[in-house]
Amino acid sequence: MAPAGFEHGDVDLVLSHALADVVYKKELGRVCEGQTGFRLNVDTCYSPDLSFVSHERFKLITPAKSGLFHGAPDLAVEVLSPSDSITKTEIKVQNYLAHGTRLVWMVDLRNRSVRVYRPGQSFELLKGNRVLTGNSIVPGFRISLSKLFESI
Repeated sequence: MAPAGFEHGDVDLVLSHALADVVYKKELGRVCEGQTGFRLNVDTCYSPDLSFVSHERFKLITPAKSGLFHGAPDLAVEVLSPSDSITKTEIKVQNYLAHGTRLVWMVDLRNRSVRVYRPGQSFELLKGNRVLTGNSIVPGFRISLSKLFESI
């Protein structure tokens, strides 16, 4: 896979910093960056651009000796690269949700929007002056899309 572009890395870091700030201050769990593998099943392993695993989930599913987490994160974040398609990424989203992920954010740099996915629901499209929240999965997390996308 080709390296991500500058905007991808910048938005990923802004989001990572904001998420980690809330998670660690409130002692909610752990935040992982994009090199972390989550083995959803024997055939499927994903590395979301950003993820959150609650203390409760971490106690139930400890990482294997290989370092992979054998299970799904509570929150998975996919930042679309220019070569990514929404259709292909939605397949990943559905796999995350089917294996126990409770919240997925698909960040679309080109359209300066975020699709929010929850189990059993249609996605919610956030654009403009909307605010991305962690709902009950990451309580207290809030970032405006204008802040998230201010550098692009």
